[in-house]
Amino acid sequence: MPAWPHRSGGASRSRCSCPQGIRWHTGQSLPPLSALGQIPLVLWPRDVSPRSYDEIIALCHHAGVVPHVGAEGHSVQTLLALVAAGFGAAVLADSHRALRRVGVTPRALAGTSTVLHLVWRADDTSPLLERVRNVVAELQHTGAADHARP
Repeated sequence: MPAWPHRSGGASRSRCSCPQGIRWHTGQSLPPLSALGQIPLVLWPRDVSPRSYDEIIALCHHAGVVPHVGAEGHSVQTLLALVAAGFGAAVLADSHRALRRVGVTPRALAGTSTVLHLVWRADDTSPLLERVRNVVAELQHTGAADHARP
């Protein structure tokens, strides 16, 4: 099978979706990975999303934190509802910030990144695809994709 044409979309920080009003005991503008040890985590069960689960657990271990799982959910909306209900905090990709939820505050996590890839069919000549590819290329060129908002 031939390889699909693709382009990396750049990196953005992972976000910690926290219950509204939580205070990190770090004194830093962005919570460090070690802050994940200050609150229970809300995760997907490993059998639902092994890659996400393993990445979050690896982040915790890298920070020297033993994760405490407060609750599990099978969808992003469920995870955010559990966070809003006070079961803990969820580590999610920056793209989930658009799913605003009352009672949840997304905070960038220092020392994390998520790389996104744009993949398309080699024979796709769609003008829309070309515009998207140009925007991604421009973001890479300006470095905008590497400087996600906190």
